[in-house]
Amino acid sequence: MPPISARAVAIAFVSELVADLVIRSVLFVMFAQGMLSEGMTDDELAKVRKAVLETTAYIPWAMVLGAATTIGGGYLAARIAKRIPYYHGLAIGIVGVLYSLALWSPDAGGLDYLGLVSTIPFSIYGAHLAQKPVPPES
Repeated sequence: MPPISARAVAIAFVSELVADLVIRSVLFVMFAQGMLSEGMTDDELAKVRKAVLETTAYIPWAMVLGAATTIGGGYLAARIAKRIPYYHGLAIGIVGVLYSLALWSPDAGGLDYLGLVSTIPFSIYGAHLAQKPVPPES
């Protein structure tokens, strides 16, 4: 197997995690309009979280934007490495799956499984997008 740049994978994965954190935070605040207030207790915040997750379009948006960050992670790893893009996309996907499994919840639902099985294909697709187009032969 060709050598994979651990630096490229680490930078891309951390970037993907930061992007996911920011996106999910912004989405939560958007969908929790009016339910959040300063000085909330942990119980109150948990109730707001439950309301946002159960009664809004938060989950579909989080899934779509999470897929976009996974594609972006594969793209970034391939661009930083500048070689064997598909292997770097695969590496990002594997790291993403391992990270997801490490944080896996026993009460995971269907969307959690969908996210898990789509991680590697999305990250490889991102690496595919990073390839420079080959000009047609004349």
